[in-house]
Amino acid sequence: MATELEEWVAERSSGIRSMQVAWTHAISIAANAGWTSEAILGLACDLRHPSSLIKLCESEALEASSSEESVLRRLEKRADESSFSIHEWIRALETLLQFLIRENRSSKLEVQLGYLACSGEYLSSSGPPFSFEQGVLEFLSEFGFDG
Repeated sequence: MATELEEWVAERSSGIRSMQVAWTHAISIAANAGWTSEAILGLACDLRHPSSLIKLCESEALEASSSEESVLRRLEKRADESSFSIHEWIRALETLLQFLIRENRSSKLEVQLGYLACSGEYLSSSGPPFSFEQGVLEFLSEFGFDG
């Protein structure tokens, strides 16, 4: 019988073998890092790229002391303190993670969350025209990332 994660991978991959392999690999990295199935699915459902999940695991591993809270819970807290939903936070984080991948860079998760919090505060105070994800993409394009 397939596990919940295996079923999710099969559904998410839509029969595309390379995507199935990529998501299976990303999930195995998260599971080996000690993430629960609930935390993995809570994040992966909003991610577009399996590489984002891998980069997120790497970013958390760079932290000097491991947090007792899951990455998902840390994001939920940030979302609760902002005007953006957890789904918007995950998508904005993925934008930053993909930037780091393209630039072949690494950064601690807490630094990334700080960048997103500042971006979110600015976007909330300035209002439209950008979504959180689009705003982060614009900030990265204009200002880069020093973390």
